[in-house]
Amino acid sequence: MNCSDARRLQALLGAVLRELRGHGNSSAAPQGPGPGPGADGSLYILLIMIFYGCLAGGLILAYTRSRKLESKHDPYHLYIERDWGPRGPGQAAEEGPEGQRL
Repeated sequence: MNCSDARRLQALLGAVLRELRGHGNSSAAPQGPGPGPGADGSLYILLIMIFYGCLAGGLILAYTRSRKLESKHDPYHLYIERDWGPRGPGQAAEEGPEGQRL
């Protein structure tokens, strides 16, 4: 094939360009770059990561709130510390009327 003719050279370069872009021998004008076959996969991964991030954040928030509710000044904890102290349940019997040790 003699490529000295400008129309033939342009047709040959157009065919090579279409073949390199993967359109084969189609005579239609090449379209712009569109979403590839894996474009939805990255969106799916992003949504899953956001879901698990919110789940982990919610669990951490719930755990920290539950730990704040259990205070050392809770009457139940004070009762356990006072009546069931290191010496056992008999400690309350050895105290005086105002809680002073006898």
